Order: sequence, then C-alpha cells, then structure tokens
Amino acid sequence: MRSVHEQNDSLDSNSERELSALLEIELNPEITQRQLSSKIGIALGLTNVLIKNLAQKGLIKASQAGWKRWIYNLTPQGITHKVLLTQKYITRIITNYQIITNTISDDPTLSNLHLESKVAIIGTEDFAELIYLALKKNGIDEIESFSFNPKINQKFLGMPVTKINETSFSQFDKVFIATLGSSDASAYSSNFNIENDKLITFTLDGKPQVNKND
Repeated sequence: MRSVHEQNDSLDSNSERELSALLEIELNPEITQRQLSSKIGIALGLTNVLIKNLAQKGLIKASQAGWKRWIYNLTPQGITHKVLLTQKYITRIITNYQIITNTISDDPTLSNLHLESKVAIIGTEDFAELIYLALKKNGIDEIESFSFNPKINQKFLGMPVTKINETSFSQFDKVFIATLGSSDASAYSSNFNIENDKLITFTLDGKPQVNKND
C-alpha cells in the first residue's frame, strides 16, 4: 500500500481543481467564471484565482472577446498538463478501489459483512462510487445513499439520495463515510445515533478503518 505522502503526491485537491478546470475549458472555451465555479463546485472568488493561476503557469490563454466576455484556450503546455493530471487521477482511483475491495474482503474487522448486510454510504462524490463498486464486488446488494443536503430528486448510481436525520441509520449493519481522511467519527456517532463499530471511515491512503466502541 502506498504511503499518505505518496497518495497526496498522486493528485492533491489543487491539482484536481486544475484538472476539472482544464477539462471544462477544453469542452467550452467560452465558459464564464460563474459557470466554471458551478461546474467545479468552488466559490466564484476561488475560481477567479484558479483562472489567474492557470494563465500565469502558461496552461491557458485568455482572450477578451467583448465587454466582460472572455475566451479561454488550453495552450500546448496546458494540454500536456491535463494528460498528466488525468493519468494521476486514474492511478489514484484504481489504487483506492483495490485497497477498499481487498480490505472489505480480507480485514477481520469487516468479517461480519455478508450477502444480506444492509449498508449506508454517506456521500455522493467519486470516492463514494468506489465504495459502492467495492461493496458490490464483494456481494453486498443492500446499499443506500445519504447526503446532508441532497438536491431535489438527486440520484446516486440510480439510487435516490436520502437526507440524513437522527434515525437514518438504525437499520443498517455498516455506515461508510465516503470521505478520505474522515477520522473523526465521534460527531457522526453522537449526532446521528450510530454505534461506533458500525462506522467505517477512511485514511488518506483510502484504507477503511472500523471505529471501536469505547
């Protein structure tokens, strides 16, 4: 298993934002900063900083096409950088998937998971998809998706996403928190009445860990 340092070197959050921005700009050179902000999921002010940084690094070229209207294009250096970041992203995804799948199969702390176990996943991003796929590979079919603030009629891999409340998890055998480095399980345990040994959190290496009761 790779170390936390190696995992962070693979693709940190800033690099992931850069990759998202480069992909969106490549698809739509006339994208506005407000639209890009919505696509990436960061504040408009941060998007402005991100665009400036990409331009300063020589990854994009900004051309004014009218009053308050800009066109962004990837430079040859930007295209190369996008390919490199994409490769790192794929490597991280594959590595995390393998770690999660192997741990669910082999870790004795998860040995009570079986074909009829009922599992909840908190989160709807890429990492939640990896957890879902790893669970399915290990024969777990009873899986439900939860979020703190789901969108109206939001779905996750075809499943409805349920808003979390104090009684959401009483019927589940395990609750997976789909966030890397989500080590503080106490807040989930106390706020949502989840037994500690039902909670599965993840290290920055993508390795699941069961939270023991005191």
